[in-house]
Amino acid sequence: MPKVTASVQCPVHDSFRVQQVAGMFDVPVAARARQAFCVEVPSLEEPWSIGAIVGPSGSGKTSIAKEAFGGLFYRPAAAVGALGAWPADKAVIDGFGDLPIRQITRTLTAVGFSSPPAWIRPYAVLSNGEKFRCDLARA
Repeated sequence: MPKVTASVQCPVHDSFRVQQVAGMFDVPVAARARQAFCVEVPSLEEPWSIGAIVGPSGSGKTSIAKEAFGGLFYRPAAAVGALGAWPADKAVIDGFGDLPIRQITRTLTAVGFSSPPAWIRPYAVLSNGEKFRCDLARA
């Protein structure tokens, strides 16, 4: 089985809320957030018909699938909510208008997105499950 490696990185946009989350949850803030994933997957030439990549939200399932299967991978349309599109140059935590930080963190946690390190990343680099939870929190 071939090994597939996917590395993802994004800038961490400094803001007052990013600094609040860093202080509240002891999240180290660097200029860039990085993650790498390495797994073995069957090649397209091997005899198989159904496969599953499993793991918790944010564990790299989509990144691995994109790397392994390239153009065969389905890409959904961009989400736009009541507050407009998610800002490309801000952390998720900064995409909730004028809400207080405690209300934002409670809401994100209530919808199952309870990862302060992920809160400081832009929406575009989140996993599909994390994006769904952010959209739900914003709704």
